[in-house]
Amino acid sequence: MVLRHQPLILFEVVSLAKKKWWKERVGEFGVSLLLNAQSLHREKSKYQDIEILKHDQFGKILVLDGYVQACQADEFIYHEMAVHVPLLGYRHQKASVLIIGGGDGGILRETLVHDFVESVTMVEIDRRVIELSNKFLGIQGNYNDPRVSLEIEDAASFVDIAIIDKKLFDLIILDLTEPVGPSANLFTEQFISLLTQLVSDKGMILDSDSIFISKEGSHFLQEESNGGENLINLMRRKKLLPKIDMYRANIPFFPGADFGFFIYSHNNICLREPVLNFTGKHYDPEIHRAAFVLPKWQRYLLE
Repeated sequence: MVLRHQPLILFEVVSLAKKKWWKERVGEFGVSLLLNAQSLHREKSKYQDIEILKHDQFGKILVLDGYVQACQADEFIYHEMAVHVPLLGYRHQKASVLIIGGGDGGILRETLVHDFVESVTMVEIDRRVIELSNKFLGIQGNYNDPRVSLEIEDAASFVDIAIIDKKLFDLIILDLTEPVGPSANLFTEQFISLLTQLVSDKGMILDSDSIFISKEGSHFLQEESNGGENLINLMRRKKLLPKIDMYRANIPFFPGADFGFFIYSHNNICLREPVLNFTGKHYDPEIHRAAFVLPKWQRYLLE
């Protein structure tokens, strides 16, 4: 493992608080999650507010800046679908993966499952998210795997240097918080236009977001959390990468439960048929194929 700066440090658990009603941050859409849970830990890091909750049925939950990021009960659905669909929908001889964000470690865990993944670079700005997720959630991959390079730095700075070094990746996974904290400057045309320079000829970027439905149609958490533009609409408008595809999954703990995954690539790569037979806790070849079946009210996103 290549690790910049200091080694990860684990901190002691604070005393348990009694259960109380916890309310998720309310954005423009006026919807939030309400849980009767214990707060195991809460702190303000250099970059964001971090809280760890514990619910009797759902387990431990990571919250950043008031938004749920990972829940032990259903995290495997998101992490498996974000990784295995793009990696198994295309025959890779050797694959290089870049994870931007991903401090809970679940994306790293699923990526390392595949032997054909030659290298994984994970860029996380906030070391405390990694430390607290490892301590409380325990869903992380093996940071000591020799294929892993962990970079504790701002993704924009990493991308600038990677362009100079002419690095290319076959899969770039954006595992970001909502655009209200340290991720805010990554939801911009400037950053995404630079990021596309790191995509190999056979490579792709994977983005994702919660999808709501209202009387007016579909809405995205990225938009309603800060009133701005989400990445799929930016990519559709600017065509920074010409090919866009979409698949979906039901993830109960994400707002609206309906969750979209968006793939941006240079070429007309079709990922809809798995090339390897793999089964996880949620993912299997049938789920892979079915994920690309979109309801009519979402198909317009690909038009």
